Amino acid sequence: MRLRHALALTASVGAAGLVLAPAATAATPDDSVAYLAGQLEAGGDRLTVESGGQTYDDLGLTIDAVLAMSAAGSGGDASAAATDYVVANAGSYYGYGEDVYAAATGKLLTFASARGLDPRSVGGVDLVAQLQSLEADSGQFVDRSQWGDYSNTLGQAFGIIGLKRAGTNPTPASVDFLLAQQCEDGGFSLEFADGCVSDPDATSTAVQALAAVGGQDAAVQDAADYLEGRQGQDGGVGGGATTEGANANSTGLAATAFAVAGRDDARAQALGYLDSLTFGCETPALAGAVAYNRADFDAAVAQGAQAAPDGTITRSTAQALMGRTDSSYVTVTSGAQTAATPALDCAAPAPGDDDSAGSGSDTGSGDAGPDDDATAQPEIPAVVQTDGAVSATPVWALGLGAGLGALVLTLAVRRRAAARVR
Repeated sequence: MRLRHALALTASVGAAGLVLAPAATAATPDDSVAYLAGQLEAGGDRLTVESGGQTYDDLGLTIDAVLAMSAAGSGGDASAAATDYVVANAGSYYGYGEDVYAAATGKLLTFASARGLDPRSVGGVDLVAQLQSLEADSGQFVDRSQWGDYSNTLGQAFGIIGLKRAGTNPTPASVDFLLAQQCEDGGFSLEFADGCVSDPDATSTAVQALAAVGGQDAAVQDAADYLEGRQGQDGGVGGGATTEGANANSTGLAATAFAVAGRDDARAQALGYLDSLTFGCETPALAGAVAYNRADFDAAVAQGAQAAPDGTITRSTAQALMGRTDSSYVTVTSGAQTAATPALDCAAPAPGDDDSAGSGSDTGSGDAGPDDDATAQPEIPAVVQTDGAVSATPVWALGLGAGLGALVLTLAVRRRAAARVR
């Protein structure tokens, strides 16, 4: 595996749409695994987030990385160490005190099954029973929290996927409740009471949940139509109201949904977009990572050897990587994952190597930087968030102490009534 100084991607738009010509030495999923494994090692077997000059565990992002690495089939030792850490700290992820959050429980249940763990004994907790206890008569998986219920469609989808993977059929009511979130344009609403405003990220995750239960082909194809309608000529897919510009997180999720729905052309274009945002050896510390969007990619390339990893890049890498594999949240396993972490070779190319051109060729996405809604306290990049949340920085994802956690959660509830799940 060799990453050159550039990842050249040429694109031309014709009558049939975008035609992507991949570079001869395009980055592979193993390159992203190498980046993520390095970040896990640097963080002590987990990924972290910084806020207010302090560093906290980000178990939701750690789960994303491990699932993606498992799907890519390498980095098994690093994934196993991170899995052990998540399990040992599971209680701080799915709950806070007496509070229990539906989306985090569903995602952890999905994670446990993917990693070959007993879903009925994760850190001593039966996650199947815990999730079932959160299901209302309507079929909605509801948070049990003193701060109110902030469950949403992402959490509903993860709950269905998690139960199905654990060998327990979701109730018809829970599936019907998810289907009720599908809007007239085929997309799925993120929030349950927003007048049905379609959201690409919720839609991509719902597609996977519906594929898990089966028998919902019409809903899946309508959702895929919506996602294709949101795809730009560069292959990128934007997020919801606060992340409308094309970005790697939303595109990674959509790439998986396209694969599930059999939309091969749309998936190929999405993968081309992700490839165009993958760093090569011109940014050694970021080699194999995937930028959040075109603006972030260009800015990092301009910094060259001075460019350094940050939380936004690590998150987009983890969520893009899953989309670049042949797995989904429904099918990913660690069974065939090799133990070793792939080695990145960033040696200088031989003289006259014509593959060393700059990698910042613009595919014309024209997307903006991180959205303006990223200023909630504590300040965390607002990106695709995929596991249960009240705020941009859910307490259970950070593993905060009781005193600080209560303060942050109180501020978050006041500032943002509902956010995507992280």
